[in-house]
Amino acid sequence: MKSSKITQIRQIQTYLKEKKLLGNLREDAAAGKIPVIDEVAGRFLEMLCFIKNPKNILEIGCGSGYSSYFLVKNLGSGNYTGIDLNKKRLEMAEKFIKSIFPEKNCIFLAGNAIDIITDLKGNYDLVFIDAAKYEYPMYVKSLMGKIKTGSIIIADNIFYKGKIFTSSVTKHDCRSVTGIKDYIGYITRSRNFKNNFINVGDGLSISKFLGR
Repeated sequence: MKSSKITQIRQIQTYLKEKKLLGNLREDAAAGKIPVIDEVAGRFLEMLCFIKNPKNILEIGCGSGYSSYFLVKNLGSGNYTGIDLNKKRLEMAEKFIKSIFPEKNCIFLAGNAIDIITDLKGNYDLVFIDAAKYEYPMYVKSLMGKIKTGSIIIADNIFYKGKIFTSSVTKHDCRSVTGIKDYIGYITRSRNFKNNFINVGDGLSISKFLGR
């Protein structure tokens, strides 16, 4: 009974420590105007990684590392690769993740994701996309030689604050909305994917690669 109580206390302490850690990171991101995913969406990624146990994870648009945390948390002996165009944010993500998970195999690459993906070796069994919305279709097309049967691709902001459902879109949002719609059109028309869309955060699409 005493051992059980000690375990419970430790679990609570771990949860509170994590909550504070992630809360501080969200505050820093907000102060630096760095977009981060919804916390519930993050927990979804965490649970998906826990269930699927991916060996190779690719994140396109890791920002300052908030979403990366949920992807790496349950990573065992596998590998994580994070890409971001913004070098300063990428350095923040790398510093944060490696300070929390020094034992994990993580690499961070700065630059254009499409160019970097082309040069990547091996296959990824879980990919998370949260970068330039207008490039979403190009990301998934560039991934076709980097994923295998059963691989999961998750894309964030798939509802884009509800703007993909409206006929009137501002000039500022036009490219992003068009990119997301083209992405949705590509994955739903393709026989290579089985897709689902969930109303979590700003919308997530989950695509399972069925092979060619």
